[in-house]
Amino acid sequence: MEYIQNIYNIVNDYWLLSIIVGLTSVFVESFLPILPLVAIVTANAALFGMYQGLIISWIGSTAGTICLFLIVKKISNKKFIKLLKNEKVEKAIDWVEEKGFMLLFFAYACPFLPACVVTISQGLAKRHTTDFISAVVAGKLVMFFIVSYIGKDIVGFITNPLKVLTLVLIIFVAWKIGNKLNKDLDNFEKKRMNEE
Repeated sequence: MEYIQNIYNIVNDYWLLSIIVGLTSVFVESFLPILPLVAIVTANAALFGMYQGLIISWIGSTAGTICLFLIVKKISNKKFIKLLKNEKVEKAIDWVEEKGFMLLFFAYACPFLPACVVTISQGLAKRHTTDFISAVVAGKLVMFFIVSYIGKDIVGFITNPLKVLTLVLIIFVAWKIGNKLNKDLDNFEKKRMNEE
């Protein structure tokens, strides 16, 4: 427990630097999806409080996702971007174009879908920027609100069986939604292959 208190003291002593690190880490995660987004958002909420951690995470991740989208959209006609176009990205482009805003909203609200692939596919598909931004802003806000709510009192979630059960239920529902969307993507691909 002393270790956690030391982290809180460092955050309080270097408040602005801590905010910059929290914001930058979720920004960078948009480009490098190997970073654990849920862990970063949880840490921000635990260190800064629910609302401040939520805002820091939401601004950083949304800005990173929008930057990635704009970069891919800008260079999508270049030859080297063709390397990014693989079967998974092509399937995501076709599927998301067919489904529209609601799918994008769920893709960014569900932590079990590869948001980086969705972002790249939307940049390659030349989706209208305002449609993309509205889905990202709304979807990430929902996901980060849930994760920040858990992160603000992580010890309470660990020690309270009802909170743990609620968390498991939320994770299960999010996983089911993500799984359903992935199956829909596969079914769409099979349907497209049969039509060709």
